[in-house]
Amino acid sequence: MFQLQRSSLFFEQMDQEHSSIVQNIEIVFENSKALDISFHSPKHFILHLNNLLRSLGFFVEFSKKNPPAQWLKESVTSFISENQERFNKLLWLRNASSHQKLIIPEESLVTGLFRIKSSTEYKLKIGIGDHDKPAKYITEIALKDTSEIFHEMLALSSLMYMDLEHSALSECLGITRKWYFNLPSKVGKNNEPEMTDVYELASGFSAALLDHVCHSYASLRNIKFDFSFHMDLSEHNYINTLLEIDLYPRLFTKWWEEECSPLNAGVRYEYALGERNFVTDDLHEWAYSKLTTTPDLYVEQLTRIRSNSTESLFTEETIGEYFGFVTFNHWHFKRSFPGGPFSTAVKPIEIIKFQRLGNALFEEYKKKKKCAIIEAKEKLNHQIDQITGLIKKTTPKNNRAGK
Repeated sequence: MFQLQRSSLFFEQMDQEHSSIVQNIEIVFENSKALDISFHSPKHFILHLNNLLRSLGFFVEFSKKNPPAQWLKESVTSFISENQERFNKLLWLRNASSHQKLIIPEESLVTGLFRIKSSTEYKLKIGIGDHDKPAKYITEIALKDTSEIFHEMLALSSLMYMDLEHSALSECLGITRKWYFNLPSKVGKNNEPEMTDVYELASGFSAALLDHVCHSYASLRNIKFDFSFHMDLSEHNYINTLLEIDLYPRLFTKWWEEECSPLNAGVRYEYALGERNFVTDDLHEWAYSKLTTTPDLYVEQLTRIRSNSTESLFTEETIGEYFGFVTFNHWHFKRSFPGGPFSTAVKPIEIIKFQRLGNALFEEYKKKKKCAIIEAKEKLNHQIDQITGLIKKTTPKNNRAGK
């Protein structure tokens, strides 16, 4: 479930001391990412916004009232003290979400011609709409996915601002969406109701808090923290703006005579999700075609992994073979020993342990921590010796029984 501790040596060390802290950081971070991905899908955005408010509130309470370490309490307390006004707003929103009803924000939509300055930043050249406050929209538009209202809202812009073939490179039509909530006077500035950008408030505060906590731990342990949860965004960016190129990139590839792909965070996530499914399908088909077919070939492959250095196992030429054999070892074993675990002294748990240790070796290799790599390779070698030793114990009687 939790992956952050595997992402770097920094979080691995923090996890070894205080796994609950890393888990809470990851929960807030994942809810914040979900907010980015769902930005143009109102139903899911509302759900993820409320989840982020609740997980953020829980993390603050956990850190201040029942912290596993004093440094965490001091870090969170100092950050809130420096950002008290923003925290008061978030606390009111969290309490309302937890005890009253879902926070359902209002929206503003700006449509027009955008220039793509980078993969994350755009500039609105000419358009229609107001960014500073929410607006009232007809039922056909209000709280619908941006992709559903895209063509309807851009028909006028297409007629006025854009040639049919989109000949101006890095320019296309799009919609920027923003989400607002009217805070009551008791939490607004000067005791007045305040319309606030809830995405900017919740996402920005969360990222800054997580960065602050991690830098506090890095300073305490005198280690390096070179990752940031926070990212500076322009007014029109790859999260709040949906462009034509996000919806039909192949047509832009034809128009601009260069390979184009979606830029929007949510669209890219959907593409990656679909691509992952296709890759998984292809991987299984490829692995099935490469299975070892005899006991001798199976043992030979085990021996090759044992005798080779870690560096030689993970070259561009050999890494595919390694992962195919480790990840699908249960298939290799089944093909090589038709009777499966009943035809040898090898128990299923030994195969599963080999797969786990084989994957663990690669995880340590990615971190480039030499002592951990050596230890992981030794454990894998020991397990290989265990399996090959059990195979040698297999008797003809066992083989006949397996058949």
